[in-house]
Parts: sequence; structure tokens; C-alpha cells
Amino acid sequence: MLQLSQATPIATGKHRQVYQHPEQPGQLVKVIRTDLIENAAATARWPRTGPYRGYVREFKEYLASRHADPGPTPLAAVIGLADTDLGVGLVVEKILGADGALAPTLATWLGRDGFTAAMRQALDDLLAALLRHNVIATDLHAFNMVYGSNDGTAPRLMMIDGFGEKNIIPHRSMSRRHNATVNRRKFERLVRRCQAGVT
Repeated sequence: MLQLSQATPIATGKHRQVYQHPEQPGQLVKVIRTDLIENAAATARWPRTGPYRGYVREFKEYLASRHADPGPTPLAAVIGLADTDLGVGLVVEKILGADGALAPTLATWLGRDGFTAAMRQALDDLLAALLRHNVIATDLHAFNMVYGSNDGTAPRLMMIDGFGEKNIIPHRSMSRRHNATVNRRKFERLVRRCQAGVT
């Protein structure tokens, strides 16, 4: 069992905290916030997988992206599950920046440099990859993507969160054309927000 409770998370979101994997330098562990786990049993809206339903969604989407195209996926790799002292953790690859540290989010990049031509190109490349891999980009926001590399190649924008079908009726999974239309609409909104300096 991985011991995370005494470690400091490297990132905290609305539902999850992210920790450095204590045994694998190139991996991270996402865990559900403990208060959400404690409330899950008393909340009727949870499915059988409880608060871990997002893990299933992300793992399925990562597999779907690999099936759709053999090239480099625009998603951080979902490696597997691990028992931790904070509950079940989702193990994912660690995306690194040019300096070898944790890759900055698009929000951090935007805050540092503003909206640049290089950023616009990286965004266009990301959209092309999302369409090529037929990724269901549910939450296309600046905090859900990082600019870095997972294989020593040139850095690119990659999604680390916010992907996978959430709809009860999985209409985006059923139609690649429909999914592409939704992705383009979400992408245009993201670009407008970045141009306005809003994350």
C-alpha cells in the first residue's frame, strides 16, 4: 500500500488531490478527496463504482484514444490503480516541462506569457490530436492541460484531466462526427478565454 497521507499533494482540485508516486519518479497518483469518499455511501447518486467512477471514465477514454490512432496521444497515460492509505489511487504518467520539473498548466503558461503565437499553435496542434484520436474532451479548460513532454520529444499541450464521456446517453461516444463538432465548439470557447486572459 502506498503511503500518501503524510505527503504534501502537488496539486489539489475540486474532487481530487495529486501526489508524486513515492516509488516511481515518472508517475503521479490521483486520489479522491477523503470527504467525498466518506460521503459516497450516503449519497444515492453514486453508481456502483462510487466516487471512483471518474477513474473508469478516464481509463476507458485513454484506451479509446490509443485504439483510434497509434500515434502519440494527447492524453497523459493512465497506468493503473494502486491502494493507498487515502483510498484507491489512479496512477498516471508525469508530464515534464523543458526544465525537467512538472510541466506547467496552460493556465500557468498564459499567466506568465500572455496569449502568444506559440500558444495558439500549441492549441491548434492539441485540437488536431484530439480529433485524430477521437477524444471526448469533456472539460476543455486551461487547468486541465499541461505543456510538456512524456517521451523526451518536443513539448506539446496534453490533457491531464477532463476527458471521457459523462452523459447518461453516450451520444458523443456513438458519433465521431458529433464528438468532433462538440470538441471544436469547446476549443473555440477555450481560445476566446485564453485570448482574453481568462483561465
